[in-house]
Amino acid sequence: MTTAMNMATDIADAATAAAINSLRQKNIAGGVSKFNILAHRLGFRPDGEGAVIGMFYAVFIISHTQDFSNFATHFFTHLHMGKTCITKILLTALICFATAIATHAQHLTWSLDFGSVFDNREGDNSITDTKTFFFTNLAPEIGVQFTKRDRISGGVVWNQPIGNEWDGYRISPTLYYRHQGRRWSASMGMFPRTQLHQPLPGFLWCDSLTYFQRNIRGFLVQYNSRNAFIDFYLDWRQLQTATKREAFNIVFHGEWRPRGRSFLIGGHAMMNHFALTRHAPANQHIVDNFLANPYVGIDLKQASGLDSLVIKGGALITIERNRANNEWRMPAGAWIEITGEWKWLGLRNSFYAGGRLFPSYSELGAELYQGEPFYQSDLYNRTDIYARIIGNEYVNLEASLDFNITKDSFIFYQRLMLRVYLDNFNCPFGKKKKSKSRSILANTYL
Repeated sequence: MTTAMNMATDIADAATAAAINSLRQKNIAGGVSKFNILAHRLGFRPDGEGAVIGMFYAVFIISHTQDFSNFATHFFTHLHMGKTCITKILLTALICFATAIATHAQHLTWSLDFGSVFDNREGDNSITDTKTFFFTNLAPEIGVQFTKRDRISGGVVWNQPIGNEWDGYRISPTLYYRHQGRRWSASMGMFPRTQLHQPLPGFLWCDSLTYFQRNIRGFLVQYNSRNAFIDFYLDWRQLQTATKREAFNIVFHGEWRPRGRSFLIGGHAMMNHFALTRHAPANQHIVDNFLANPYVGIDLKQASGLDSLVIKGGALITIERNRANNEWRMPAGAWIEITGEWKWLGLRNSFYAGGRLFPSYSELGAELYQGEPFYQSDLYNRTDIYARIIGNEYVNLEASLDFNITKDSFIFYQRLMLRVYLDNFNCPFGKKKKSKSRSILANTYL
């Protein structure tokens, strides 16, 4: 860990010094003094987190000088050579990146996604723990767009608990290729889950994973039209080691509104593969888990007078095989979800009744199942009542009261969720919009 922190600090310091020189040679008024303040606060700390943020600000600011060759020269000069092999590799990659931009006049992209969540859970702890989540999440990215539809981006996801100083932090990598077409789009690498058309429902993805696993690790293929969309992706969530079992998900979500009407047809499907550790013991066995959710729905926005009112209902079916005994389990039930919004208020209610969708949860737990643990029960209702405190193109702050009820338990969440998002390829930043309508940033934690 110390080596990684020193490596990040060395690179950030060199980038900071190179950026200052580039700003001076370009005679950007006030740029050096402002950048010195940022560098002092963020770039020259003796810890890895400060170095990461310092590096991001360095690249962000020097992008405005449009002189990447000069920046590369200063970067070489200020970096202390003789460091680890990883440092040299990162250095080479950065210089190649800068040289490519300078040579081919490509477009530098950047984005900054910040979030913070307070989630206090009280009630019965028989299914999930009664505890409090309180953290911040910062995900800066930089990249290069080399055609109108293609770009490469990289960055980090820094999750930091609040009230624990630096202890308990987690830094995860982001690195991916993105093709953004008019109908078909694709991503490959480690990329933000926010690229999906819609968040996954609770039977596929739980709140805590939304908080702490921001990226999909694999590939994504998408189709988008006026009346339909498809998301199809592979999430390779765990690599096989001597202590960890190989695990991955293949997920499909599609929805279609015939002729653009209020009636809709859709479905979720997932294949969940939970394999073995390397040199696995004889009592460890592969588990294959499949889940299907065909549904129909109706959009009653116009008829109701609300800003949004959508009702969906369908079946939930699990098919699971544990190769220890080749036993097949097939619990199934009925599912209905209602979501309505009026101005700054919203309500979402999800109800399930039927078989226990997660039949092996007591044995394998969250290692196998990514959905809410309440689906162990044969009856589960969740009601979210939320209010948007701030909502615009860049900021979304929402408060929510969530009630989770099963036959044998009740737990109550009180949540405050903030998201701030900025980039230089979607956000207007002072440019006049073609439309007067204002879009509101989605809150990915809700």
